[in-house]
Amino acid sequence: MTLNHSFESLQRRPVNNWIESPVVVEPDSTVSKIVGAMIDRNAYDVFIPLAGKIAQINCRDLLSVRDITSTRPSLLGKIVPMLSPEVTVGYAARIMSYYRLRALPVGNKEGELVGQISAKSLVKTIQKFIRDGTIPTAAVKALDIMTPQPIVLAEHDKVSTARSIMERRRIDHLPIVKKNNSELSGIVTSGHIIRMMLPSEKIAKRSLGVEKLNRLDMKVSGIADSNLVISSLEDSLQSVVDTILEADSTYSVVTDDRDLRGIITYRDIMSLFAEKAAEDVQGYIIGLPEDPTEAESVKSKFASTIRHLDAVQHIEEARCKLKLHDSKGGRKRYEVDVRVVMPNRSYSYQKTGYDLAKIFGQVGDALKRKIAERSSTKGLDSARKKNVNN
Repeated sequence: MTLNHSFESLQRRPVNNWIESPVVVEPDSTVSKIVGAMIDRNAYDVFIPLAGKIAQINCRDLLSVRDITSTRPSLLGKIVPMLSPEVTVGYAARIMSYYRLRALPVGNKEGELVGQISAKSLVKTIQKFIRDGTIPTAAVKALDIMTPQPIVLAEHDKVSTARSIMERRRIDHLPIVKKNNSELSGIVTSGHIIRMMLPSEKIAKRSLGVEKLNRLDMKVSGIADSNLVISSLEDSLQSVVDTILEADSTYSVVTDDRDLRGIITYRDIMSLFAEKAAEDVQGYIIGLPEDPTEAESVKSKFASTIRHLDAVQHIEEARCKLKLHDSKGGRKRYEVDVRVVMPNRSYSYQKTGYDLAKIFGQVGDALKRKIAERSSTKGLDSARKKNVNN
């Protein structure tokens, strides 16, 4: 039995057992107000109701802000799927793990936001399940679930460097090592950096005492947390979870003789019980949109198309590449390139447009026509050979 199967009892449960109060901000809130709400509520995510949909902004999204006083939150937020209370924990964990989210909104039948399900609440549940023996995980060690060889910073690196790496790699934790060796000296998180973005008067209230103009030019060691949350390679899963929750942390660095070996975050733990997406055909999608709702729609439509095609003719592999281009007026223009590989032939199709769902519908229809035409031609060839032989 795999470890993921050990968590099936949790995977199948509805999320309504874990609904919490979310941090909600109004659509006209300023970025400064959003950052302040996150800090005051010790929250990583906030939700914004938008005409029947829910937009989400998290700490990592805010790293892209260059001017906290003029940037509109609507440019930062991404529409996320609102779960019904009956959705399973396994599904919620898969969405959060895949898209690097720590919370998802939960709505009622009328589409109104009633709460959230968070990574932290699920990790707390794992702790309970392990302690009461519901999940047998005694043999699981930190080294089995950690992300090995995490990206690190040197003590002299600038805060701006940390921000750039987090944006580019879509991560929230960067361990800091001492010069010329791998011994840890601290860690910087996306939360540390957004605190640097607050207006000067708010920073003063929190005793950061840093001038606005040179905050991002500071050495990262100046804002890092030196009180590290640490686990060893051989620590059990229970020990790791206990360590993270008791420290009210979102991570634990994994060390061996004081040297950094890996890092464990909520995402690593959630992946243990995240529902696995079934794939009938080997398919690859490169360049998925960061918006979880849009990305799930793309994956669903692509999988549906290749399953349909596979029922007509066996597909060995299907590949899809997406490119996003900025255009006038701020609209997003997508370029989609699909290639389907069959035993004796391959098919390609390219399409460009603004509506991603519509593009994938057109791609699917075009590929179906191509394959149908090929099958029809083969049928005619066979008939002609038969008539000649007769």
